[in-house]
Amino acid sequence: MSKPKIAIVGAGLAGVYAAYRLQRAGIDFDLFEARTRLGGRILSTDSGGLDLGPTWFWPDFQPRMHNLLAELGLPVFDQHEDGDALLDRGPGQVLRRQGHRSGNPALRIEGGTARLIAALASKLPAARIHLQTQVLAARQSDDGVRLRLAGAGLDQPVYDQLWLALPPRLASQLDFSPALPAPASRRLAEVPTWMAAHGKYVARYARPFWRDRGLSGDAFSAVGPLGEIHDASNGEAAALFGFFALGAAQRRAIEQQRLKTLCRAQLARLFGEAADCPIEDWVQDWAADTLIATPADQIPPRWHSTHDLDGLLETPWQDRLLLVGSEAGGEQGGYMEGALMAVDKALGSYPSR
Repeated sequence: MSKPKIAIVGAGLAGVYAAYRLQRAGIDFDLFEARTRLGGRILSTDSGGLDLGPTWFWPDFQPRMHNLLAELGLPVFDQHEDGDALLDRGPGQVLRRQGHRSGNPALRIEGGTARLIAALASKLPAARIHLQTQVLAARQSDDGVRLRLAGAGLDQPVYDQLWLALPPRLASQLDFSPALPAPASRRLAEVPTWMAAHGKYVARYARPFWRDRGLSGDAFSAVGPLGEIHDASNGEAAALFGFFALGAAQRRAIEQQRLKTLCRAQLARLFGEAADCPIEDWVQDWAADTLIATPADQIPPRWHSTHDLDGLLETPWQDRLLLVGSEAGGEQGGYMEGALMAVDKALGSYPSR
């Protein structure tokens, strides 16, 4: 086989999708991932396929996701919104209101978003996927780019290009030789990693009992510990999930089992005693994951922002280094759609060899 042409660093959706597209185009690659699994911020539970990371996409304005799922034959379904929502102001102050139905329907992947990663990965040659292999440094020479790796000892081929499917803040921490221009390095470090400061709680039940009371599963709380709650059920499991209103530092100060107990009590207060006895439940704290969140990511941005990273990488790296992570996805930066957009743009600029 001919030498690999592109090194992809990071095997979240952007990295795995990049590998999938390169494989279909007949372009050689190696995909490097520091974790023991593929998916990055995409993670679903083994039982029930419940999402601990990204969940929704909106086909009205995220056509790449819609088209990719259709291409792979993955079934999707509408987020459950039927029924009333709850406003939680504390014990004895739970208000019931007519539920909100989105004008842009949110869709989910049946069996969990991780099925998208699995479907893409199934099309890739196993020999090109290198798990537990962290890229520490990149050195450029006249003939291409060589990587310095931690973990598995691999031969060091020369790559035509290096595609960073990493959050920009993590990308800025790599050791580049020659060094990135200082303005570029600073700009990468300024881009917040979308949802990195957040945590989710998910509880699985035998059935969606809240629907019997005409409740949608939506709740919005001023007291927490969960600030925003939704129905997480799919065709395999009944479930509720919530985003923590507690900040990253507050969550770290509470032992995980105690955190689960507090979440169960809140759900029971809102949806009835049955919510206090899930079959199983999970806490996923992305702010504690050093392969996602940096110290600068412990406080979330106040709103979603578009980060223009075009033209950021100048000489000597402009022809060798591309940003293809989700945050490089323009107006869809941070979303799954943004990962696909960033990769598609990189493919469009890749020169014929």
